Amino acid sequence: MEKEYYTTEEVVKGIDGLMPIPKITLQNLRQKRKLKYTKLGVKCVYKKEWIENYMKKNIVDVAS
Repeated sequence: MEKEYYTTEEVVKGIDGLMPIPKITLQNLRQKRKLKYTKLGVKCVYKKEWIENYMKKNIVDVAS
């Protein structure tokens, strides 16, 4: 069964087939409000779908 929320440490290592995202990149995305997250106590947690949505919004087409 897939987890609902992932901690920053888990996202940094890579989750369920998604590439790892460096900790500083996650921090920058949170500060610029480009990636959804929620806080549980002092920890930031993410849903896999939030990370996937961010990645889909930032697809860049290669010019031929």
